[in-house]
Amino acid sequence: MGVKSISERLRAHPALIGSVLVIVCGLGLWYMPLGKPWVNTSYDYLFRFAAHNATNRLVLIEIDNAAYDQFHQDRTRPWDRALHAQLLNRLATDGCSLVVFDTFFGVTRDPASDSALVLALQRQGRVVLMAEQARVAEQPDRIHPHLEGVQPIRPDGLFLNAAGKDAWGIAWLDPDLDLTVRRHWPFPSPGPYPSLAWRAAEIAGAQLSDVPQERWLRYYGSEPAWASLGYQFALAQATNYYHDKIVFIGNKPRTVLPDNEEDKFRTPYT
Repeated sequence: MGVKSISERLRAHPALIGSVLVIVCGLGLWYMPLGKPWVNTSYDYLFRFAAHNATNRLVLIEIDNAAYDQFHQDRTRPWDRALHAQLLNRLATDGCSLVVFDTFFGVTRDPASDSALVLALQRQGRVVLMAEQARVAEQPDRIHPHLEGVQPIRPDGLFLNAAGKDAWGIAWLDPDLDLTVRRHWPFPSPGPYPSLAWRAAEIAGAQLSDVPQERWLRYYGSEPAWASLGYQFALAQATNYYHDKIVFIGNKPRTVLPDNEEDKFRTPYT
């Protein structure tokens, strides 16, 4: 009788049939591999018609090709940590609210440069350091099947102690097949280990839900939404330029081609 009742209702309300079909097809496209391109397209086109205000408190300091030339650095070798120490001291003097290093301090090297960096990290106070990830042979957990074998490689204890034992996050992005990053890693987030962005948001004071769920990235425009400086220009800014700002420091890829660069990805505007 229940089945007959539903059937009669559907015949009486053809619009209801259409609604049911739309929902079923939508769910099918969402969960089936065939629907993946449609999901991505629906996400990408949201940014064509919606404008988002971006905070002006963010500054990106990029170690680009010109910076390597200016400071006589070799791209095949690690960046001189004494330069990082000099920059951190400037940021601390200006009253920078948070510094996020997207560069890995995995091992100690030159004692003088390492010591200078440690002192500068302590002086700045609010710093988040990048961790890498490694894979080990273990079973994935039930909630985070995409984290099978993921284990963080934290910064060396010398630098982590200076920044704070919890001041680290894994720098990792998992692009789709078209090399566009759409979701916040891990899937779902937060995971058993914090991402660099998640930890930075926590220390910056953001109110974040600890319920694991899918989180999608927001893009703010086809043009850079925040101030971006080559490393060689960072110290030349006016006094207090960095006051109350959040500063990200990281390496800029050598070329603009995402297919040839490990850290270069497409966006919905590409």
